[in-house]
Amino acid sequence: MRFIRKSFSTIIAIALIIVLLLIPVPFIRIAPGPVFNTVGIERDQEVIQISGTKTYESKGELNFTTVSESGGPFGRLVLIDAIAAWINPTQAVLPAADLYPVQNDPEVIKMQNARAFSGSQTDAISAALGYLKIDAQSNVVVESVVLKSPSDGKIEPGDIVNSVNSNEVLTPGDVVKFVQQNKPGEIINLMLSRKGQDIEVNIKSVSNTSDKDKASIGIAIVSEIDPPFNIKFGIADVGGPSAGLMMALGIIDELTEKDLTAGQIIAGTGTINSLGQVGPIGGIRQKLEGAKDNGVQLFLAPIDNCDSVKTAKYKNMPVVSVATLAEAVKAIGTFTNQGNAKGLKTCE
Repeated sequence: MRFIRKSFSTIIAIALIIVLLLIPVPFIRIAPGPVFNTVGIERDQEVIQISGTKTYESKGELNFTTVSESGGPFGRLVLIDAIAAWINPTQAVLPAADLYPVQNDPEVIKMQNARAFSGSQTDAISAALGYLKIDAQSNVVVESVVLKSPSDGKIEPGDIVNSVNSNEVLTPGDVVKFVQQNKPGEIINLMLSRKGQDIEVNIKSVSNTSDKDKASIGIAIVSEIDPPFNIKFGIADVGGPSAGLMMALGIIDELTEKDLTAGQIIAGTGTINSLGQVGPIGGIRQKLEGAKDNGVQLFLAPIDNCDSVKTAKYKNMPVVSVATLAEAVKAIGTFTNQGNAKGLKTCE
């Protein structure tokens, strides 16, 4: 009888452990995702499609790296999977609320990520053409106005933002920065262009939904550019702004007779704005792992992400930090000429 009781207790304990391990947890698992060659063909389509001007073929690769997310808004993540990811050095586990503190609707997040990816494409075009000194009209434009927000009825989609509180606007990030320099309730002055007419508006700001101490006026801003030839992108199902740097490099390579890659496999990550400034991204460790698994010979990382990188771990793949598009082009040229990263600013 004692044996039966002990066996029954053991079965109950095992069942409880199994149940606990299968309980959904409020975390997101981040793992290495696929890489996409910006100067190649992915899923039967050219990633960068340029027409109306002469282009040049690349013998190497300029890959942007991605991460794969599961859990939180992206489906069910159970405890055992979270534990497995936590002990896996190539993966990470983060509270879902840290990554998506305001929004957890997967469809809305997918739409926001798609918008960020589209915006990064426009900025990549602006940055690349600026680097190549090809003239193109670029504007910071109101994409949408939140209903019943302070801007509703005063600002319209399609308005070009020229300045905020007398500060010249060059990028969408400038609008966010200059607005959030104010406290909620303060009046914010904007100089706009609408259908060729200059307009001045004053908006009484409200609290930002994600940070109550910062001001908001209820508009979404994007970059728009009118290049002298057609540039399209043939990649879908990718979100976020972190491919900007590599897409800009891909455009430069396709428009330049000299092969930027010199036949090498190069990858990287980083946001970019229309001025060619490279910004930090998330999931740097997972993106490095994805690059390493794909035989990458040089990795370009935003300078602000270098503190998270252990270069010694990637001996066969130097990780070089860059702050601008011009620095990235120069780093690639140095690496392909020398065959190594000597003299380049590598992450420690």
